[in-house]
Amino acid sequence: LQQIQTTPQVSRNFLEFADAVPGMIFERQANGNTTLRGGAQNANGTNVYIDGVGQKSYVKGGGIAGQSGSAGNPFPQLAIGEYKVITSNYKAEYGQISSAAVTAATKSGTNEFKGEAFYRYTDEDMRAMTPGERQPGREKAVSAEKEYGFALGGPIIQDRAHFFLTYEAKRFDLPVTITPSGAATGAVGSLPAAAAAELGPDAQSFEQDLIFAKIDVELTDRDRIEFSVQDRDEAQESFTGTVARSHGKFTDNTDRRYALRWNHSGDSFYNELLVTHEDSFNNPVPLFFGNGINYTTPDGTQDATIVQTGAASPLDSQVKGQKGWAIENNLTLDALQWHGDHTVKMGVKYKEIDLYASDAAEV
Repeated sequence: LQQIQTTPQVSRNFLEFADAVPGMIFERQANGNTTLRGGAQNANGTNVYIDGVGQKSYVKGGGIAGQSGSAGNPFPQLAIGEYKVITSNYKAEYGQISSAAVTAATKSGTNEFKGEAFYRYTDEDMRAMTPGERQPGREKAVSAEKEYGFALGGPIIQDRAHFFLTYEAKRFDLPVTITPSGAATGAVGSLPAAAAAELGPDAQSFEQDLIFAKIDVELTDRDRIEFSVQDRDEAQESFTGTVARSHGKFTDNTDRRYALRWNHSGDSFYNELLVTHEDSFNNPVPLFFGNGINYTTPDGTQDATIVQTGAASPLDSQVKGQKGWAIENNLTLDALQWHGDHTVKMGVKYKEIDLYASDAAEV
C-alpha cells in the first residue's frame, strides 16, 4: 500500500500525482491523450474512487469513465484534499479493479472563507519544433495550452453547514503531424494537390470544463450529511498519423455524478449510507460528412496508407454510455473484544446501470 497526502500543484495533471508512486504509470501520448495504468497492466484494470464512489467505465476502455481517448483530467485537482494509491490487498469496498486504484478524499468548506486560483499558458513560441515542422518549407503549427481554475469554500451556518466549489478548464490546440506510413513516403508526389496539402503539421483542439460542488451539514455531534455534484464536459478533435483533419472525428464527452451521504457515529460503531447517480456518455462523430478517400500504394502483399482524407467512416459515429443509480450501506464495528481488540467492517450495495452502445451511424 502506497499513500501520499498532498496539496495539488496547479501545473500538473490530476493523474500525474499517482505517477509519483512506484508501480503507477501516467502517460501523455503524442496526440495529447492521457492514461493511467498499474505497472505493465492495461489501463482497463484501474479504477478511481472519489469519496469512496468508483468512477469505473463499463462500456469504453481506459478504466475510468470518460478517460478513453481524452486529453483531460477525470476530476478537478483543486478539489482533492488527499489521496492514496492501492496496488494490492484490496479491501472489499474496492470493486471492479484488477491492477491499481486511486482513492481520493475531497475538500470541504470550513468556518472561514478560503479560496485559490491558478492560470497556466503556453503556445508555439514556447515549445520546440516537432519533427514534422522541421521539414523544408514547413513552419510551426499554431498551438496553445491554457489551464485555469478556482476554488472557494466557507460557512453557510457557523459550525453547522459549509460549502465548497471548484471550477477548472483546459483549452488546448495540440500540435500533430499528418504523415504517410513509412513505406508510403515515396508515393507522396503522386497525390492530387488537394490531398497533398493536408499533409504536414496541424493542431487539434480540446476543451474541458470540470465542476465540483459540495454542501455538508452537521445535524448533530454524531450525524453528518454531505451532498456533492461533479460535472465533466469535453469537446475534442481527433486526427493524426495518416488521418488528415478532413478525415478526423469530434467527440462530445460528458460525465455527471451526484452523491448523497449520511454518516452516523455511535459509541462503538460507524455507519455510512450512500446514494449515487451517474450519467456518462462518450459520443464521437466525423468532423465532416460526405465521401472519404483512402490513398494507398502497393507494399509487397499489402497496401501502405499515404493519407486518409474526406469524411470519416460511419463507424466513427458512435454512442457509448452508462446511466443509473446505486445505494450502499457500510457498517464498521469498533473495539470488539475477543482475544484482543478487533474491528469488523461489513456492507451491502445495489447498483442498477443502463449501458448504451451504438457502433455506427445510419448510411
